[in-house]
Amino acid sequence: MKYKSRAIALTYIKHGESSIISRIFTEEKGLQSFIVKGVRSKKTKKKISYFEPLRLLNINAKFNEKNSLQYLEDVTIIEGFGLTKNKMHKNFIAFFIAEIGSKVLQENDPNKMLFEFIWETSASLYRAENISSNFALKYLLNLSRFLGFYPSKTEITKPFFNLENGCFSEEKAVSKIIIGKQRSVYLKALINNQPITIPKNEKSKLLKDLLCYYKLHHYNLDGITSHVIIESLN
Repeated sequence: MKYKSRAIALTYIKHGESSIISRIFTEEKGLQSFIVKGVRSKKTKKKISYFEPLRLLNINAKFNEKNSLQYLEDVTIIEGFGLTKNKMHKNFIAFFIAEIGSKVLQENDPNKMLFEFIWETSASLYRAENISSNFALKYLLNLSRFLGFYPSKTEITKPFFNLENGCFSEEKAVSKIIIGKQRSVYLKALINNQPITIPKNEKSKLLKDLLCYYKLHHYNLDGITSHVIIESLN
């Protein structure tokens, strides 16, 4: 069947001499893998830049549930990174969001609320004059809401955050599943959407805490590389 959809480019790999296989999160059909023929050829009308991480697109496509690779008939870009302020920083963040998406999204599983969240997050990143240094941390937290394990605020006055059960507690244990008191303070501020300056070293640790949080809730993010760059950003 043919369909039209808004779509968000995530990742692609080279295929053959001039084609690519692109993973794209579509509003209508969820995560899809498309073979895009000839896009690396100089003569093609399709631009490979359209398929770089977090490009916002309109697509015309064919869907066949029996095929693992779908066919993309036409694609137009709605928004992408131009020669704007903070372009390099934005590219790093975009790659991070796209890489996380490629890990947590499920093939052929439409989720329009989740799509709208990632779309609006991407659009706000493109348009922002100033990017919060906590952007990646906030993104992981907000994404967890749509995946079903957003941290509970019920006991948020308690000093420690338990990564396994997603709750704050009084427990002070030497454990990988407990975030210490100071990083829990930072986490509370992010959850409550309060302005907070987090030292670079602590931010790096908190990012790793959140990646662990995802793993404990059945979203294994092992193998991603973009978080290393994110950790180096101020």
